[in-house]
Amino acid sequence: MNYNTFIEAEGTLAFQLSFLSKAVSTDETRPFMHNICIEESGEGLLGVATDGRRLHLVDPLDGAEVFGVTPGLWRVLKANGKTAWVAKLDDIAAYDKFPNWRKVMPDKEVLYSTVFEGIDRKRGSKSKELAYFIRDFPETTAFDLRYLADLGIGFDWTVEWYGQSASVKFTESNRTAVIMPMATG
Repeated sequence: MNYNTFIEAEGTLAFQLSFLSKAVSTDETRPFMHNICIEESGEGLLGVATDGRRLHLVDPLDGAEVFGVTPGLWRVLKANGKTAWVAKLDDIAAYDKFPNWRKVMPDKEVLYSTVFEGIDRKRGSKSKELAYFIRDFPETTAFDLRYLADLGIGFDWTVEWYGQSASVKFTESNRTAVIMPMATG
């Protein structure tokens, strides 16, 4: 891999890049998804990452221009919420292979809406709040608990449910997560 720009981000941008990095794919057969895709949006830049089962979006990506982030694919070298080190790939062909993430954004009628406050990784599936959250959906909907834990705690996520086998959309401020439910039965 050839990189042409390295950035060490702090503060809000580091927090946003850390959120995006949690949805970066590790599938060796799809290396073009091992990165965060940065694109121009109506309010500046947006960032999106997907592993094929979930998608994380930040729009707008606050502070991106200040740190020198530009459109393209960015590899996350380190991200912990307080600091993020990213490197821009030179490979324009890989940028063209990044999935059209807009196609997976839900656009159906919302059948159920609620609020999710996140789960603590240490409590995981033992969380009474998580059990109530999942039980409240009109039909059984199973999630990979790691995906829910990656949303963090202490945030009020607006949840839009579109049906048992449809993706579920979580929105908090300028961050969005679209998570596919796990197959049941």
